[in-house]
Amino acid sequence: MSLRMSIGMTLVAMALPLTAQQTDCGLKVSGFGTLGLALNSSDRAEYVREPTQPRGVLHSLNPSLDSRLGLQVNLNLGGDLSFVGQTISKYRFDHTFKPDISWAFLSYKPTSSIQARAGRLGFDVFQIADTRNVGYSYLWVRPPVDFFGPLMLSSLDGGDLTWTTALNEGLSLRLKVAAGQTAAIDKVPFDDKGNYVPLGGSKLFGAVAELDWRSLNLRLSYAQAQPSEKFPAPITDLQDGLNAYALLLSDPRLAQQAKGLDFKENCFRYLSAGLNWQQGPLRVEAVGAQVRTGEGPIPDLKSGYLSVGYREGAFVPYFLASRIVSDPHPLYLGALPSLGPQAAAMAAGVSAFIRHQRANQTTLALGLRWDFLPKAALKVQVDRIEGRPDDVMLWINVRPGWEGKATVASVTLDFVF
Repeated sequence: MSLRMSIGMTLVAMALPLTAQQTDCGLKVSGFGTLGLALNSSDRAEYVREPTQPRGVLHSLNPSLDSRLGLQVNLNLGGDLSFVGQTISKYRFDHTFKPDISWAFLSYKPTSSIQARAGRLGFDVFQIADTRNVGYSYLWVRPPVDFFGPLMLSSLDGGDLTWTTALNEGLSLRLKVAAGQTAAIDKVPFDDKGNYVPLGGSKLFGAVAELDWRSLNLRLSYAQAQPSEKFPAPITDLQDGLNAYALLLSDPRLAQQAKGLDFKENCFRYLSAGLNWQQGPLRVEAVGAQVRTGEGPIPDLKSGYLSVGYREGAFVPYFLASRIVSDPHPLYLGALPSLGPQAAAMAAGVSAFIRHQRANQTTLALGLRWDFLPKAALKVQVDRIEGRPDDVMLWINVRPGWEGKATVASVTLDFVF
């Protein structure tokens, strides 16, 4: 789907009454969308909202970064059984806006405290995972990239089980476990030649504990992902070269590094803790997380964000700060850098690949949300990003002279119907 067609669909949706359409047979149709424009002060590195986007924002207005459209159906099948389906059109790995089926599951709720779901689900172990594409549901123009950028898994083919109980007056506990595999729709561009890393088929497990006490929400999450696919060439070529030199030099540590470069050999573990507090017009949200990648050279990550907003009538000015840092693992290259041009080039290729898996930057943002209609909001936001120019996991097509600094200005129109 072209961007023009996607925007056209969005305009058609906005022309509908801004209320969910529900029929007498228990079928409810609703939707959401965002029209966005963004501008990057730098022309040396492209700013992306998520690594699944193949191109980003440079020194010109770009509508692809945040624009998206979603449609959802809820069908009551009678008794405790229901069906939920959702499709989303957004800028994806193949440079198109082709819609993906993000949800298609059956829900069984025999009591008010127990719910079981099976099918294609949102993997909502991650913070705001179920609503990450629904711009109207959160204050900002987009979820903070420093925190959500590395969380590339969007949908789970499997099931989850939720149990909710009231512990005391105003105090409730929710526990959830989920298991399955990543959906085939999750793919990450790898280079500018059309190669990508398929995330589909990765084994997933997650658990969430959530405590609600009056206006305070506390959340603890754990997730584990075991990839089922390899990195594409030229990473496989680097692995083959390291294994060849390991045999030639009788250096088993080079073979160990080659194994660590294999995407399948890294088990990713995610742990996060966060709070959301709302009192009158004031809303505060703070989350921290850690991603562990295993024993290979791919670095661990630590990230977090703090958001503060204050409502005055239809307007909500807000401040957002986020940070991501890499925790590097030792990279062993043995004698390769001194063995001649070919071995040195291979060592440089391995080092460059690891640099592309690192992130180290801070973002400070100021924004304003205006709820000018009951179900539509206009937002403006300015992000100032400063980081290390060599750690480019969250940037693409980095050019010589990049200093790791940029200012990104954005405006979005978010709505639900």
